[in-house]
Amino acid sequence: MAFFDEVKRIGKNLTEKGKDVIEITKLNSQINSEKDKIKNLYEKIGAEVYKAYAAGEETAYSDLCAEIKKIEDTINELTNKVLELKNAAKCPNCGAEVAKDTAFCSKCGTKLN
Repeated sequence: MAFFDEVKRIGKNLTEKGKDVIEITKLNSQINSEKDKIKNLYEKIGAEVYKAYAAGEETAYSDLCAEIKKIEDTINELTNKVLELKNAAKCPNCGAEVAKDTAFCSKCGTKLN
């Protein structure tokens, strides 16, 4: 009889441990969700600071914003080279990639030169 009591006790412990694992997983998921919210807010703060910099306002992060601007310029140059190699251009209205010989943008319908 003691053997079966021991098996029951072990089974009960395993069930409780399983419930704990599920609860821990749920809590960790909630923690990660909250961390994602913080990350999104950090990104919004950064975007607002950069917007102010782009508008000509002096910020405490002007040096970092200048680095971002330089990187954006490099990205634009590289993108233009890719478009040139593809014989394509960007739609002036929506920014979609279109063939240079296309009369209208296939995404937004804007007439192209």
